[in-house]
Amino acid sequence: MTTIDLAPRPPSVLTRAGLWMKRHAISFYAAILTLLMALFAIAPSIFIEVPAGHVGVLWLRFFGGTVTDRVFKEGLHVIFPWDTVTLYDVRLRTDNRRFDAVTSNGMTLTVEVSVRYRVNPPTAGVLHKLTGPSFADTLVHPKVGSLVYHFVAQNNPESFYSADRADIQTYLMTNARNGFPVPSDAFDVAPGNLGEPMIRVEDVLVSGITLPPLVRQAIDRKIEQQQIMQEYEFRVAREAKERDRKRIEAEGIRDFQETVAHTITPEYLRLRGIEATRAFAESANAKTIIIGGRDGLPVILNTADDARPHVAPAAPAPFPPGATGEAAAPRPANGDPPANAPPSVPTPNLPSATPSTPAP
Repeated sequence: MTTIDLAPRPPSVLTRAGLWMKRHAISFYAAILTLLMALFAIAPSIFIEVPAGHVGVLWLRFFGGTVTDRVFKEGLHVIFPWDTVTLYDVRLRTDNRRFDAVTSNGMTLTVEVSVRYRVNPPTAGVLHKLTGPSFADTLVHPKVGSLVYHFVAQNNPESFYSADRADIQTYLMTNARNGFPVPSDAFDVAPGNLGEPMIRVEDVLVSGITLPPLVRQAIDRKIEQQQIMQEYEFRVAREAKERDRKRIEAEGIRDFQETVAHTITPEYLRLRGIEATRAFAESANAKTIIIGGRDGLPVILNTADDARPHVAPAAPAPFPPGATGEAAAPRPANGDPPANAPPSVPTPNLPSATPSTPAP
């Protein structure tokens, strides 16, 4: 005879889980949704993304605060939600500032400075610990302004209008490049970061220096007069050179004339005249040439005629005392009066002084 066990078997785990899900479905899905929402809410505090050109400085709430010996590089990082990461841009940046400085003689001028710098990535944690994200207004600008004030106070306004103006840029660059090291007395800083620069200054550019209008005009007039004076000095030097040139040229002409004076002969001059006459004849221009002289050369080239200079007639000898001019002047053979005789004045026919006697 077979015995049959009619007692019910207990449900399996899956069966009981399914039954529980049916009874608590709404509560279960509500809990899952709440968990997902909480995870999404705290995800930005857990998953930290460091973009390109940045580094992240970690601050631990329960384990010592700011981490100075390492930084988070570019990429995705996971931290506890109660910790924080501060991002620092380590790319090159440029800041422009205007500083009103006083010169050595009490004159106020405005200096426009452009500073190009970047955060040093290995020491970004120390920079965050000592100054924070406002390091530009806390460190960079006050330091550069101090250097500008110091340099301007040692110079006069004229220095910035001359070649010495570039000295301020060199001075600022030299002193600002080494002006932001990690202080040796900084607390809780990794020993390897001591003395390292927190900020690397790439360049300091002086974009402009503005003087008061009256001072600028006075300096311009002074520089103008200096240039005029230099111009006159140059003119004097040029005239001295011109004097030397003319003296050398005159000496050369004199030596040439002394050399060729003994070699120029009438035959040579006649040959040159023939060549000049041929050149006149072959020229296409309209011309009138007067030929004369023994050699048939143009008059302007006639060197063959032995033209004697005109001799003025000799002056007559002075008359001896008591002699008249008519007796002393010789008379030509043809009876004409001499050339140097004064003209004769005709005598009018006057009546006789003796009265005439009538005929008987």
